[in-house]
Amino acid sequence: MWLSIELQWRSIRMRCLHFRLIFAVIAICMVAPLMLSAAPAKEVAIFKGDEPEKDSIILGGWGSGAAVQSKEMIFEGGWSIKVTTQGLYSGGRIEFGEPVTLFTDGIDKTRYVQFVLFFNESQIINPAPGFEYAMSDVEPYRKPKASKVRFVFVSDKGQTVEAVEPTVALDQDDNWMRVAVPLEKFKSIPDITEFRMKQLMIFTDSPGTVFLGLMRMVSDTDPIKVDPLDSRTTSILYTEYFVANAAGGVSSLNYAWDFDSSDGILAESTERIAKHTYKTGGDYTVTLTVSDADGIKAPVTVTTVISVTD
Repeated sequence: MWLSIELQWRSIRMRCLHFRLIFAVIAICMVAPLMLSAAPAKEVAIFKGDEPEKDSIILGGWGSGAAVQSKEMIFEGGWSIKVTTQGLYSGGRIEFGEPVTLFTDGIDKTRYVQFVLFFNESQIINPAPGFEYAMSDVEPYRKPKASKVRFVFVSDKGQTVEAVEPTVALDQDDNWMRVAVPLEKFKSIPDITEFRMKQLMIFTDSPGTVFLGLMRMVSDTDPIKVDPLDSRTTSILYTEYFVANAAGGVSSLNYAWDFDSSDGILAESTERIAKHTYKTGGDYTVTLTVSDADGIKAPVTVTTVISVTD
């Protein structure tokens, strides 16, 4: 009898365990889609230094420009794409054997196409030359000679989107420049919901050679952040330097300085490192506004007071 009761209890326990397993599987199946949908969009490489020819990428020119695969300058992998440009309408053409999907369910304003570029033609910008450099705390930096990069995206349906982005300072560690085109630019096509890139053209506003080392899709939700400006006391006819320390994720930033708010807020300088000489004594409010070059993120304004002695 006791053996019979024991067997019955074992049977009941096995059935309970069986039902628990079923409920666990059902719960996982219900939660998994929610977890996947809540997961943030990842970086997606479009070109990461693999040999273009083996990836069915066809390179050519637009106008009198050209694009060829190269090992001269490499950012990642073993190859780059060397683009020769003659201006904003003469450059390199990249054609993808398999169209690259940039989006399929409308435009996500947090998504960007980011490019990592090396410019053969660059220059050292020294905001405080000569004697002024020794008296200031600003450092020289390197920047492309070209001031603009023009990208033209062509879909497999023949749709075209153009984006012109300003060049920025090169990374101090590797001398490559990062620039990103927001998918918001694709709203230039009315009611667009998807875009599969078949071709990409790259141009600069001055003749030169540019190497494409990396192209990828990234997400960016970082707002623009600007460090406070220090107040200071100076003398008339003494050149003061003002440095904008700001960050905005992958966005390119614009700077606007006003050195005296009494006559209205004007863009008296648009450099990241600005300089100004006061000719009369008094207290002056200096205003810095940092904005998104593509107009997507909210601008940030900071101020400080400069006391000028006679």
